[in-house]
Amino acid sequence: MGVDMYEQLRAISHEVFRDESLSAYTTFKVGGPARYLLIARNRQQIINTLTLCAERDMPRFIIGGGSNLLISDKGFPGVVIVTRNEHFEILEEKAPPPPQLNTASRLQTLEPPEKLPRLNRESSERALVRVQAGTRLIKLIKALHERGVYGLEWFSGIPATVGGALYMNMHGAHEYFGQYVHSALLFNGRDVRREPNAYFEFDYDYSILHKTRETVLEVDLLLYRGAVETARHLGRKWARIKAIQPQRSAGCLFRNLSAEEQKRLGLPSPSVGYLIEHVLGLKEQRIGDALISPSHAAFIENTGQATAADIRRLIEKIQSTALEKLDLKLIPEVEFVGEF
Repeated sequence: MGVDMYEQLRAISHEVFRDESLSAYTTFKVGGPARYLLIARNRQQIINTLTLCAERDMPRFIIGGGSNLLISDKGFPGVVIVTRNEHFEILEEKAPPPPQLNTASRLQTLEPPEKLPRLNRESSERALVRVQAGTRLIKLIKALHERGVYGLEWFSGIPATVGGALYMNMHGAHEYFGQYVHSALLFNGRDVRREPNAYFEFDYDYSILHKTRETVLEVDLLLYRGAVETARHLGRKWARIKAIQPQRSAGCLFRNLSAEEQKRLGLPSPSVGYLIEHVLGLKEQRIGDALISPSHAAFIENTGQATAADIRRLIEKIQSTALEKLDLKLIPEVEFVGEF
């Protein structure tokens, strides 16, 4: 094959590893080895690595914060790119008008949790912030507050990167990340181009990238200037609330019920956690060290040495029980990577 793949990757980034366990790169803390793992510190390294993989016909996969992922115990047979291109800048040009958002039914406006401060955004000046895709939200929110910019507080405490948040249209409390996306720079394997909000067809836990498999390089976010102290207080309180949720997990494993499903089943809540606990009776069910969390039944915890296979079997048990008892197909939010 000529030049060794490892040496070609090393020419792109000095942070390249062979047979690197992926468990340290996911919030579930499970996953077998990657044939190669590369840490990308800038967008050109991402582009160059993806281009090389295409030329060598090598499977590739990108990890940001490592949430919403379940990686097989067999690992990944190609190149895993871990995005660590962490940088943002507040653009001094006049902020554009807000994007026209997709009004799909699953993006209905929800009331924010009670007893938390409310932000008066109507009188705030808008700010356009350009963020590299590997930037972790937890760090970004704090850094923006120091610069007098706010808006992402409902995503506080979530171990995600900006690229992953866009890809999933991540939700925090009553808001969706896509509400703040003005545009994003994408790489499709050949070209780099910028696309506006409407391109992404944001829906509940969905963007068009699930189909196109394009890679996010950077995101322009339309945020706010002003009430930073109130925003900082809100972000800290919400992060503390999120901190009581299971940490060695991938977050909520399934989509919540649609309004139609909730009505058909006569349930007081669309929460999948309510369904798993009170209707299916599966709370605290265990396979190996994989446990349906006693604190929040929508989560599966790795309580020790759980394998990806244990977690997958527990997910399938929840799905099969819902199908048998309720004729309900639960849709996972987690992405399965590798061979199961």
